Formats: sequence, C-alpha cells, structure tokens
Amino acid sequence: MRLFSILFFVLSLGLAEAQTPQPAPPSTDATTGSTDATTGPLPGTTTPDQAEAKATDPTVPPLAVPGGVNIHWYGHGFIYLTSSVGIRAAIDPFGKDPDGNDIVHYKFPVHLSADMVLVTHEAEDHCGVDRIFGNPLIFRSVMAVGLQRANGIPFYGVALQKDPSGRGGSDTAFLLDFDGVKFCYLGQISQPLLTQEKAQLGKVDVLFLPVGLKTLSVGEMNQVATDLGAKIIIPINYKTDLSGILELRTLDEYLDGTKFPVRKFSSEEIAVTKDTIPHDPTVYVLKPPTP
Repeated sequence: MRLFSILFFVLSLGLAEAQTPQPAPPSTDATTGSTDATTGPLPGTTTPDQAEAKATDPTVPPLAVPGGVNIHWYGHGFIYLTSSVGIRAAIDPFGKDPDGNDIVHYKFPVHLSADMVLVTHEAEDHCGVDRIFGNPLIFRSVMAVGLQRANGIPFYGVALQKDPSGRGGSDTAFLLDFDGVKFCYLGQISQPLLTQEKAQLGKVDVLFLPVGLKTLSVGEMNQVATDLGAKIIIPINYKTDLSGILELRTLDEYLDGTKFPVRKFSSEEIAVTKDTIPHDPTVYVLKPPTP
C-alpha cells in the first residue's frame, strides 16, 4: 500500500508538470521568416541567422521588416518592396532582348517570387515579368491606369505624358502605400509634370527618381521631387559599368546638380518606417549591385 501511494504521488507530479503552460516561442512569418515585432529585431535590422542565410544563399529574398518596408534595388530600374506582413511588389524588372541577350548586365535574382509585378512601360529593360517566379498579379503600363488592387493592397496607376519626340511609348507612374509609407515610381518620365499629373500623384514619402534619363535636366528632376513633396529621393536608372549600351546620365552628374542633401548607404537594401522618414527632402543613394 505504501509503495502504491509513492507511485501515485510521482505520477501526479509528472502530470502536473506536463499540464503547466510553457512560454510560446516568438511568432514567425511563414513567408519571410521575420520574427514578431515584440520579440524580434528592430526595424531595419536582421537576425544573425537571417544575415548568414542571405549571405550564403542568393535565393533568400529580401526580408520583411517589423512595422516598415524593405526596399531592395536590383539595379537599373528594378525595385522590390516587401511590406511588414510579407506582401512583395516587383517594379520594372529588367528583361532581355528578342534574341535572349541581356540588355543590362546586373545579376537577376535567382528564383525571386512576388505577389505583384508593376510595369511602367514596355521597354525591354523594364518589362521582364517572365523572370519573376510564383504566380504574381501583373499590371502593365496603359492597362494599369487608375485604381488597382492586389493582395488586398490598393494602388494607383497615373498616365504621364509621352515623349514629345515620339520615340517613347506610354508611361504609367505607380503610387503604393505600404505600412503607412507612400511610394511613387515614375517610370520613363519624359517631361516635367503637368498640373493635372501633380494633382493625381499628390504628395509622397519615397520617390524613385530615374536620374539617368536625359529627357529631363537635373534641375527638372529636382523640381519633380519638389512638386511631389518627396522626403526620401532614391536615384535609379543611371549609368554604371553594368548599364550596357544604354545612354544614361551618371549618378555623379545628378549629385553634382542636386539641391538636396545626400546620404549614402553601403547596401542595395534599406528599411523605411513611417517614423524614420526625414523631415527635409534627402537623397538616399543605395549601393549599386555588383555583377
């Protein structure tokens, strides 16, 4: 009888321990692997494991940022945005010519997926939608004008003027709001903004400015940024050693003539939250991708 009592007491302790609630592990987003904002890294940072994974595996996509947006520049006009909940937008991925040759020589990311692909115009160096994996919704130039929606995210396409020389086709600028940050991508802008275009675009937080396009002077580029009230101006579409035969202005030519302060980053990827947007307009220069 005494032995039975001892065994019953030991079994009871084990049962009580098994039923005691255990602390839950940090929640993890199934798509991006980012930890919950209350326990994970601060906005704009990654965990050591995430950093190591990205350094050793080129297929690891840009990671979601708690409370903000991850901006990754793949070179030329190719911008990739990841919202805090892992919604991914690829804008103007560069493609190949009809013979399958690279137009620009930036390295295209391996097996990169997206939820939506936005194409401002149909030039081959901006419409490589077939290089994006997954099953993204695709919004192309003139067919994307007006209010659109993808993965529950509303965005707008605004038709801009055509090149008066007749050499350029239609161009659609895009406005997206991710995590309270308003982004504007102008595409192949060829003239200063008209009054109605300014009204349609409104004021923005982050502007992707194609500073290499010679259709506008540096002064006119500055004016476009001012017209849109942009606080973060990210230069894209400028001449580098990887631009191939494209006739573009260099970054230095733009920076020499810009009236805004300049902040340079050591990476092609940055994180932006609503609270980190500067008070005054600032040019954010991302590091050009390497071959």
